[in-house]
Amino acid sequence: MKSIKLISSIALFSITLQVFAFNLHGHAVVQLGGYWSNQGNAQHINIEDLIGDDFTVTRSQSSNGLVGLGYFIDGQEKDLFNMAYGVNAFYLAKTGVSGYVVQEDLFTNLSYGYKVTHYPVYAVAKSMIHTKSPKYALTLDLGIGPNFMRTSNFQEQSLDDGVTIPDNVFSGHTATTFSAMTGVGVKFNNFFGPAPLECGYKFFYLGQGRLHKNTTQLLNTLHTGHDYANAVMCSIVV
Repeated sequence: MKSIKLISSIALFSITLQVFAFNLHGHAVVQLGGYWSNQGNAQHINIEDLIGDDFTVTRSQSSNGLVGLGYFIDGQEKDLFNMAYGVNAFYLAKTGVSGYVVQEDLFTNLSYGYKVTHYPVYAVAKSMIHTKSPKYALTLDLGIGPNFMRTSNFQEQSLDDGVTIPDNVFSGHTATTFSAMTGVGVKFNNFFGPAPLECGYKFFYLGQGRLHKNTTQLLNTLHTGHDYANAVMCSIVV
């Protein structure tokens, strides 16, 4: 946790220095799109005085919408490219993980599932590369910062018509993880009058979260594994 805060603080401080090194002309952006996540971790959960349970993963990929809000300050202006620096926050709506519970390494009597929501905040450096046409530009961006990852809605279901009763031994948990983002896109200048439209692809590394264990009989807890997301989105200046 401390290392995440330190890295994020350094990144934000670096962006601040860049901002004050140039003029303070800036703009806000709103982003809308969709993303596809890859998360979930097959894991053995140790139980006091017992062999324990295996949690398998049968669905690790899921998709949903995302919303972003950012503010950027104009930086260097070169013949080939312009730079901008800012802060960009995203809301990645709930996606799901599901699988089976193999009790005592013998009996597959339960299935389980849970949801994951992400709230990453990045310090971003953005490059806008000029093309031969004044109507278009290529964009590259890179950001690092904290991701506030929320696990929720853990549920188990019986697979043997209720003979095995679900334990629901886990519940939701919020963790702060290290996150990084990179993206490429095309900027359409003067798309809405003087305002540009930018559309492109972004890759997110969102860190690793976990669930909260509801009983002290469990010797370890269930983790999400390392979460990744691929996103397609468009942004407009407001």
